[in-house]
Amino acid sequence: MYCPTCGLEQANQTSSFCSRCGFLLTGTSQVIANGGTLPQNFYQQPNFYEKPVSIRKKGLKQGGKMILAGLIIVPLLGVLTNIFWISPFIVGLTAIITFWGGFLRMIYALILEGNETETLEEKTVKFYQKNFKKQKNPEQLPSPDVSFTDFSESKQGIWRETRE
Repeated sequence: MYCPTCGLEQANQTSSFCSRCGFLLTGTSQVIANGGTLPQNFYQQPNFYEKPVSIRKKGLKQGGKMILAGLIIVPLLGVLTNIFWISPFIVGLTAIITFWGGFLRMIYALILEGNETETLEEKTVKFYQKNFKKQKNPEQLPSPDVSFTDFSESKQGIWRETRE
């Protein structure tokens, strides 16, 4: 395989970077492996026109779904209790849970949930990754403004001099 930037022939097919110019070769090797076509994951792009749904709106939808489920489940249970001579207590309990549960879920969404699009857990994970997980990618080449002496000089307390 040849580097598309500088034309250097690579020593092996599994190298991630060009040894001369540092060009990232992982995408190039995927294109070569697929016979010149892009892999399927390159075609899938996020839809930027789709607005994210707020937490409040998700809660309202959940409450509405519970009420609609009650409109279907309660009459079915009523028919089944007549057919199989079962106590109608189950029908009443299901009606209370679905209708009042859906109603209370909608009230909870309107009063206590905000219009944010991400939950508290998602915000916490993003904050943690942003502030505490600053690790360099081990396969990434250093930036061009870093000199070789930054890596070769020993720093006091970190490196033991073996000549002493």
